[in-house]
Amino acid sequence: MEIDRMKKNIIAFAVAAALVAPAAAMADTTLYGKFHVSYDFVGGDNHAATTGGFSSNSSRIGIKGKEKINDSLSIIYQYETGIDAGQNASTGASAGGLGGQRNTFIGATGAFGTVITGRHDTPMKMMGRKYDLFGDTVADSRNIIGTTGFDLRPSQVLAYATPDLAGFKAMVAYINSWAANDSYYTNPPSAKTAPYYNNSNAWSMNASYSIAGFGLDAAYETRRHGGPNAAGVSRSTDAYRLGANYKIAGFKIMGLYMDAKNVGFTSGKDLKTYGVGAAYSFGANTIKAQYYKADSFSGTTNTGGDLWAVGYDYKLSKQTSVYAVYGQTSNDTNGTYTIMGGGHDYSFPVGTASSSGLKTSSVSLGIQHKF
Repeated sequence: MEIDRMKKNIIAFAVAAALVAPAAAMADTTLYGKFHVSYDFVGGDNHAATTGGFSSNSSRIGIKGKEKINDSLSIIYQYETGIDAGQNASTGASAGGLGGQRNTFIGATGAFGTVITGRHDTPMKMMGRKYDLFGDTVADSRNIIGTTGFDLRPSQVLAYATPDLAGFKAMVAYINSWAANDSYYTNPPSAKTAPYYNNSNAWSMNASYSIAGFGLDAAYETRRHGGPNAAGVSRSTDAYRLGANYKIAGFKIMGLYMDAKNVGFTSGKDLKTYGVGAAYSFGANTIKAQYYKADSFSGTTNTGGDLWAVGYDYKLSKQTSVYAVYGQTSNDTNGTYTIMGGGHDYSFPVGTASSSGLKTSSVSLGIQHKF
């Protein structure tokens, strides 16, 4: 009897240890995510009637963690993927399930700063996201600044971020391959798609300084391709962004300027864009407004457009909020900007494009929950 009891205790201990060991290994690993769903009414000059539907907007789920190696070094890691809460009509993706891979990396951090490698937003993109009061909604600023192609989340990234140095921070990244389509590198030379070809690498960097509620930001990125020279094709494209912001009490104001050269690797195709925004928070409430404008591409006429938006956010809790947004894009005679883009999902087949010279507008009611 005593031997049988001891055997049972040993088995019970072994089972408990087997269950506890993975839990201990996962002690510094966190499950996190965000659900962001909205109902959008879309109309404008290029719609016969106002239409609407649900969208899942950059919803995501991921795991992240940190392992302390010693007092001056820790290993960090993250895996993140999108969540599609409904069919993406623009791509024909299946309804529901996991979407595309988001920031996924492994790295090291300590007093020296942080180094990561994997898939990650470029420092240029990260700087622009700081200056968007309507990120991942119908009024996302990328509807204007995103046309230059400088808001990437590429793979094959090696990046270094400084620690906070009395209000100063900086990040620099080398992107071994910024192009999204691997066939650019695997196809035989005769089949590769111009003008990208191989050797499509890039450098991206940003820097910021903040003190007493005032902040300054700058970012620069240059990309190149390894294809042969061709008439009208540039071997490189580059851009810079400058931003300033100020916060006091519940008020926040900000402004962004961007200058891009040889957009889309087209020689001499340059574009200047800029925007301003303001928000006021009181209690659980936030009211906000934003305006962005794109000039005409150099060498063209009437290809510009603008976006303006107003919105109201209400925090139901620390993790959950609801909002209402009205946004509108207006195009010059040959402009083709749309209100649907950026991190906002195309979950129903309306508002996905804007005809030249016309307007697109939207009213969006949404809810976000973070965990």
